Formats: sequence, C-alpha cells, structure tokens
Amino acid sequence: MDPVNSASLELTEYLVPWIALLISLVVTMWIKDWVSGFVKGMQFRRNPAFQEGDHVILDGHPSVIVKVGMTETVFGVYSDKGYTWRYVPNIRIPYLKLEKIVNPELHLDSPQEKARKLQTLIDIGQDEMIKNNKDAIDKLKNGN
Repeated sequence: MDPVNSASLELTEYLVPWIALLISLVVTMWIKDWVSGFVKGMQFRRNPAFQEGDHVILDGHPSVIVKVGMTETVFGVYSDKGYTWRYVPNIRIPYLKLEKIVNPELHLDSPQEKARKLQTLIDIGQDEMIKNNKDAIDKLKNGN
C-alpha cells in the first residue's frame, strides 16, 4: 500500500469518530431545545389561567392570546402601531410580564356613580363660571 493512502486511511480512522461525535452533539442540542420548547408550550397550553382568546397585558400592552402552539404562542398586541401579532417562543413565556385581564370594569364605579361624579364636576364648573361673571350678572339684574 502506498504511504499517501495509508496516511489518509489513518487520518480518516482518527477523524470519523470525532466528526460523528460532533454531529451527535449538534443533533442532541437541537432536540433538547425543541423538546424544551414543546414542554413549555404544553405547560402553557394546559395552564387553566390562560386560554386562547383571553385578554391579557403583555409587557405593558393590551393583548389577546391568538394561538398557543407546540413551540410558539401568538399574541395579538394593541399598540400605537395598530393591532400586530407577536410570535413568542414558548421557552420565553416564563420571562415575559404576562397579566390576565379578568374584568376591566371590576374596580370602576357603577353607571349611576359615574353620572353623579360627572354632574358634580359640571356643577363645579358652572359655579366657577357664574362666580367669574358675577359683575355682568349683577348689571343684568339691576337693568343697567
């Protein structure tokens, strides 16, 4: 056997296991990331607190959960840019500030209380305008 073929055969025998090990590591890391995202997605999907269609606050913006997928979740976000979809890998969901809007009217006053407060504000505004125009009103009353 010639020395070049012998050297290349020895080099091949030495490199093939290392290349196989490197490929195995890359595939293992890819599978690990995919499985991790899949598990996080299943945990989020099975969480009874959050369902598709729920209104939430996502990082300070009003949003809607559009779709919970195997590896990513889609949020519809209302912002000054309009209504946009934000695609979030499920592995990142635990790091987001996510709040569910249970009832936007819960801590607000009843319609009657709101009307009374509004009427009070109108009365105060009118009283101030009357006080500011007292001289003109007095002239009209006296007929001058």
